[in-house]
Amino acid sequence: MGGDGGTISSNRTYLRGAGKACHTADHPSNAAKRAKLEDTEQARLILTTCAISGAVLDLTPSKRHGNNSCSSADIVVCPYGKLYKREEALEALLRRSQQINNSSNVNDALGSHVRGMKDLHPVRCYVTTAAPSNGGNNNNNNGNGKGTMARYTATCPITSGEIGSGNVPSFVIVRSKNPKSKDKKKGSPSNDNDETDGIEFSPNVISERAIKEMGIEGLQSEYGPFEERNMIRLAPPKAGGVFAEIQRKWEARVEEEHVAKMQKKKDKKRKRGTTKEEVSAKKKSETKTSLPIVAAAASASIQGKKTSVADEARSNIQKKVANNSVLSSLFGGAGKKNQTEKEKRDALFTRNC
Repeated sequence: MGGDGGTISSNRTYLRGAGKACHTADHPSNAAKRAKLEDTEQARLILTTCAISGAVLDLTPSKRHGNNSCSSADIVVCPYGKLYKREEALEALLRRSQQINNSSNVNDALGSHVRGMKDLHPVRCYVTTAAPSNGGNNNNNNGNGKGTMARYTATCPITSGEIGSGNVPSFVIVRSKNPKSKDKKKGSPSNDNDETDGIEFSPNVISERAIKEMGIEGLQSEYGPFEERNMIRLAPPKAGGVFAEIQRKWEARVEEEHVAKMQKKKDKKRKRGTTKEEVSAKKKSETKTSLPIVAAAASASIQGKKTSVADEARSNIQKKVANNSVLSSLFGGAGKKNQTEKEKRDALFTRNC
């Protein structure tokens, strides 16, 4: 105290950070930190609860296929990266259809971006068991009824990053439709059923870091054939325009599919109309072709009848000429071809007498 010249506390120019308030919560850097924490908390909420009911998602491993590290397929994801319980999503779709049929105000819990179950894809997380806790509201229990519950967390099977924390960007791999599935429906045997079943019930949620390290081609053998554009980002953040870009791409894809569907209908209709025109033109051509043929056949039959009548008359006349000596001498001409005119007149006079 004293000897330092002294400072006036009310003079803010001598205070550290005066006028900038970098030490307060109003500073932009602190606001960015708060926004990041809010995005992380929002992502964690999306990744652990159902977007319709708000209930905690059950990540208990499925025991139906002997895979103790993969969650059951009772969870589905929409194109915007939100998670739902399968039953809740089905009920929401049924309510939507009933409201549309009743012409009432549609209160859609899923959102207009979900057109049906074709836009909802199964989610199978690679889960790990955390330390069991006694009590709490965690619904991932082991079913022994003793209050001891095992806590399962979704992790990346490649990098072991905890996906459910909201800090790890992750994607759901949506497999491409296998053309052999149609053959299976028809009952044709397939040689890769075991491999297909293994991929079908294996985890399909991986982190963004694993995709960068392995590459899309490197993941094909493990997770089956898929396209990069079909991968769904889980809980995309709204900061930085990530969610807006996903929304824009999905709307463009829906519009493209709608245009392709309408074009397919037009092509079918045009093909159907062309077929009808071809059939009618063929019938007309057959009719035009058959008319001259019928006329020619009728003319030929008439001509044949005339020819047969003339031949019959000719044969009758020849018979009469042969039976009558006078007629045969006049018209026959077989015996005396070189008779003179005088001989012919004498013969005619002799016959008349």
